[in-house]
Amino acid sequence: MDPQVAAFKDNVDAWIKQIRREFSELSDLPAAVQENTDNIQHNYELIYELRDEIEELKQEINALKLIQIIALKNRQMEEAQRAMESVDKVKLT
Repeated sequence: MDPQVAAFKDNVDAWIKQIRREFSELSDLPAAVQENTDNIQHNYELIYELRDEIEELKQEINALKLIQIIALKNRQMEEAQRAMESVDKVKLT
């Protein structure tokens, strides 16, 4: 066999192997794309769930702040009332 024909045959064989390998990689691509799509969708679902949880926590924090404010005001009113009672006792004596 002529050396040029043999080299051409080897090159064609190499090209065919390369094309088959690249085609095989392309056939695997849709599965990878689908998996990535599913992962992205799952991540969005997690993000929305976390947003909802954060919103609930914000509301709970606001409720706790209001409870604290009310408790402080009640305590101040009780202290003011005790102070007034002490003043009244002093005036009576």
